[in-house]
Amino acid sequence: MKKTFLKYVVPSVAAMWVYSLYTMADGIFVAKGVGEYALAAVNLSMPMINTIFAVSILFAIGTSTVTSIFLGKGDLKKAKETFTMNMGTLFAT
Repeated sequence: MKKTFLKYVVPSVAAMWVYSLYTMADGIFVAKGVGEYALAAVNLSMPMINTIFAVSILFAIGTSTVTSIFLGKGDLKKAKETFTMNMGTLFAT
């Protein structure tokens, strides 16, 4: 159980570290290259970007779970409908 837990936790933590490093490096380049007002604009837009990312992950995890359940039951039609509905919802938002 512990091995399985670490198998999923380590990549997730590593991805968040890389994302944080990317955000810091981006801030440095924007501040040095464009200026402090551009950095302020980036900082103001970050909550919206994080919200969009969170909603996308929410839909992706939920849809993959429901689709997997339908595929496990052998209901390919419902699995395809669920996936298509998810993609339409994400593109609409």
